[in-house]
Amino acid sequence: MIIVWVNKRNWKHPGPIVNMSVHNAHSFASIGLESHLCLGESDPSDTSVDLQEFYGLVPLPNFKVHRIARKRRLFGGDSGSVYRAALKLICELAKKDDVAVFTRECGFLMPLAWICRKPRIRGFYELHDLFADLSWRQHKPRGKELREKWLERLFLPRISGLICITREMEKRYKQIFPQMPSIAQPLGTKSLPATDPEKKRLARTLVYVGHMHGPKGISFLQSAAFKLAMHGVRTEFWGGYEKDALKMQAAAAEKGLSEWIHALPFQPPAVMHEALAKRASLGVVMLADTYYNRYLTCPVKALDYLTHGIPALGTDLESVREVLDMAGIYIPEDDVESFTHEVLRLLDDSQAYADATLRTQQRAVQITWEERAKALVSFSRSLF
Repeated sequence: MIIVWVNKRNWKHPGPIVNMSVHNAHSFASIGLESHLCLGESDPSDTSVDLQEFYGLVPLPNFKVHRIARKRRLFGGDSGSVYRAALKLICELAKKDDVAVFTRECGFLMPLAWICRKPRIRGFYELHDLFADLSWRQHKPRGKELREKWLERLFLPRISGLICITREMEKRYKQIFPQMPSIAQPLGTKSLPATDPEKKRLARTLVYVGHMHGPKGISFLQSAAFKLAMHGVRTEFWGGYEKDALKMQAAAAEKGLSEWIHALPFQPPAVMHEALAKRASLGVVMLADTYYNRYLTCPVKALDYLTHGIPALGTDLESVREVLDMAGIYIPEDDVESFTHEVLRLLDDSQAYADATLRTQQRAVQITWEERAKALVSFSRSLF
């Protein structure tokens, strides 16, 4: 079986979306399958070098990245260039073997449904939201949401299967499409060698990775960072846009805490992982308790912390617990005092920190990208 993963965005696009697609596609190659990733071209660069230096992945002979030049047509955007090139590639590959096609792009659902009619092609949609039923939204659905609702309603029943990133998401889609084959699999962790937990504890550095806006618990963490600085604990924010990082740095400077609170906008994943490996003591997944955060998201930041054996503190939401499981340290959403207490308890007690690290390492090996790829391959093969 051959794998094709389709993403409409450009190679090296900042943020987690393309990064997750690259890791998804690469994971199939890492377990021995021929795997192809189709996405936008971006600026000229050496793809193999980018894999290592930007994404932190080893180039593999059975992993092919197709960087497709964008061409805008009279009607519609330029993502169609990626979709058309992907369709051509899929049909060519299907001449020699079965092809499993994966995407998270709603705009690719109609062509995906069309090629699923071919006996050697199966198409799978990886869900990252709940558009098919918008009743949970607190606001009146708008244009893009309504468009994606009807694309899902029309074309999901015509593809081969659904990939849900949380169990709660799968429950909701089964209610809408009860006959639809589906599987629930969180996103993955990398397999990295264990590091010295005592060295990481002594770094006394709390790290947050991801977007810096309200639902991610940023205002909560900022308040906690001010308190922790008084106890010799540094806080680093990795993610968001330039304006978000500047705002965070300005707030720290106003309090005279620039030495203790540091913020950077989105960096290449390899750079971020290097920082986590070198000096991160604890990670943060304090998501606000919203419908989306509770049921529909797989917090990538939690996977990053697990990858490096970094104990993580998070809100007790189904989505967070599904990733961290028994490795998580769960704190009420707005309880800065409890959060601060737990951070200091772990950083001030070498045995408590070592125990938390061990649980983290044990959880990390259960949900690697390779284990996820094996589960998706088994699911896909059952539908040919």
